[in-house]
Formats: sequence, C-alpha cells, structure tokens
Amino acid sequence: MIRLDQIPNLLTISRIIAAPIWILAFYYNFYLLCILIIIYTAATDFLDGWLARKIDNTSIIGESLDPIADKIFLVTVLISYVSDNRANFILVSLIIIREIIVSSLREILSKCNKSSILKVTYLAKIKTCFQFFTILTIGFIPLFNSLAIELQFYGKILLYITTFITIFTGYKYVMNSIIEIKKF
Repeated sequence: MIRLDQIPNLLTISRIIAAPIWILAFYYNFYLLCILIIIYTAATDFLDGWLARKIDNTSIIGESLDPIADKIFLVTVLISYVSDNRANFILVSLIIIREIIVSSLREILSKCNKSSILKVTYLAKIKTCFQFFTILTIGFIPLFNSLAIELQFYGKILLYITTFITIFTGYKYVMNSIIEIKKF
C-alpha cells in the first residue's frame, strides 16, 4: 500500500517515466497524448512539492530528483520539437547547456555541503512555468492546423522569452556558485 508520505517522490518519479512515454507518443504522432503528458508533468511538478511541504515531508531525494525530472522531460520535449522544426536549435541548445551547467554546479556544491547556495529561486520557478507554457503552446501546433501559423509565432516568442529567463537564472546561479567556490 502506498503511504501518503511516499506520494511526492512517486509523482516526481512519474515525471521521469513520462519522458520515454512522450517519445513514443511523439514518434507515433499521438499529439493529443503529448499535450496530456505535458499537462500531467506540469501539474505533478507543482503538486509534488506542494504536497511534500503540506504534509511536512520534504526530503533530500525529492529535492534532488525534482529538478532532474524537470530537466529530463523538458530536454526530451525540446529535442523532439527541434527534430520536426517546431523549435529553434540554437535556443534549445542554450536552454540545455544552462540546465547542464546548473546541474553540474549543484553537484559540485553538494559535495562541499554548500548545495543551499543553489536553492530554487522564485525566478527559477517562473522560468519553469514559462518552459511548460512554451512547450504546451508549441505542442498545440499539429493539433490546430487552422491556427498553426499563429501558434508557431507565439511559440517562437515564448521560446525566446523562456531562453532569456533560463539564461538569466543560470547566470545568477553561476555567479553565486563562483562566489562560494572561491571560498574553498
């Protein structure tokens, strides 16, 4: 039987499992399922942290897995969109590079017991919301042929905004990390 205190981590793990399901749905052109998977991952990204705090059961595993689950799913979706020309390769590459750099810094700082330096900020939460909203908007393109041009336009604008916010938050994390690493 699943206990209430296990649900937040199970929701996070389910987001990791959603990535290969996304790949299959995307590959076989099940675009409505792709949309539902994006909505599911966005909802569970919010719900797992909220529930863990609500039942006072935050954990190191949850705090570590949550950003990893986000990155796995986001990168999977963005690469899929690049593969069919819905997303710009350069913008997607910049987002992925930022995510790898921040993850690497988290790893380095955690080995020095300084991982609190890279706690998720409010702006990083906004970044994640923009990322989900962007991939959702772009995801609608094949479902609404009559609106494809408009969705492509708004998707492109959102991807630029998302890339800017992603790079900006990455820059802030890098600067904070450099300050801390210099103390070693």
